[in-house]
Amino acid sequence: MFRSLARSVLTALPAAALSVCALAQTADPGHPSFYQLMLQKMDTNQDSRILLDEYVAAASARFKSIDTQNKGAVDAADIAASPVTLQRDEKIADAIVKHMDKSGKGYISQDDVVAAAQARFARMDTNGDGKLTPDELTAPGRRARARFASADAATSNPEWQQKRAELKQKYFDRIDTNHDGVITQDEYIAAATAHFNKVDTNGTGEITAQQIAASPRMVNREQRFATREVKHMDTNGDGVVSQDEYIAAAKTRFAKLDKNADGFIDADEVPAHHRPRDKQSANGG
Repeated sequence: MFRSLARSVLTALPAAALSVCALAQTADPGHPSFYQLMLQKMDTNQDSRILLDEYVAAASARFKSIDTQNKGAVDAADIAASPVTLQRDEKIADAIVKHMDKSGKGYISQDDVVAAAQARFARMDTNGDGKLTPDELTAPGRRARARFASADAATSNPEWQQKRAELKQKYFDRIDTNHDGVITQDEYIAAATAHFNKVDTNGTGEITAQQIAASPRMVNREQRFATREVKHMDTNGDGVVSQDEYIAAAKTRFAKLDKNADGFIDADEVPAHHRPRDKQSANGG
């Protein structure tokens, strides 16, 4: 999830901007750990641990928040439009604006995007020749993966690696507009500006957090994720997730987190850094 978000709205956006909201920052005392967030939501008896009943209760509450029409089942559209999803997108969008809006205007200007693109280009241009090769362009993604995906078995899967390489090359080719095999700073900035213009649907030269949260790329990302979630939880194959199926998925997730099978989850069983999708799963999804 982290890697797809890194390009979710603006090409110029450094991956670190999204980590403000996307990851629990345990090193910063101002940000509660993922486990602390779980406790706040689930620990109803205040014993500083999460029991299965508490976990299931949180999942049940989340299902009801998604099933706004009380149908007893939810589909991908329901999940993508749920309050929790919309709130998460708003937080991501706020983090993007705060990171890129260096002057505190409350929005992102084209100048902000150009400055961010220039800075990121300089970081990736490791040999300082003013051009990016495919290896240089993808270097930041590899560094992010080394930090956050060391436990992800998919990274060692040959098919996954081939698919990722194909996507990276497609991304490179899109920016390399003259197809000479390298990306100049002008091409990189042009790509960032083009993304800015797509999000700036009003043509005002300003992008707000609300526009980012409602952008087609953000909406499509949520829809794709919701579709995968339904496929994962829909055990009878009817295209929707019933409350029973939703709770069953939560119980399965609890069992995976409860590594010592003692019937509750404590801080040692939850990794220090979790992706936002895991936060959503912790609520039973």
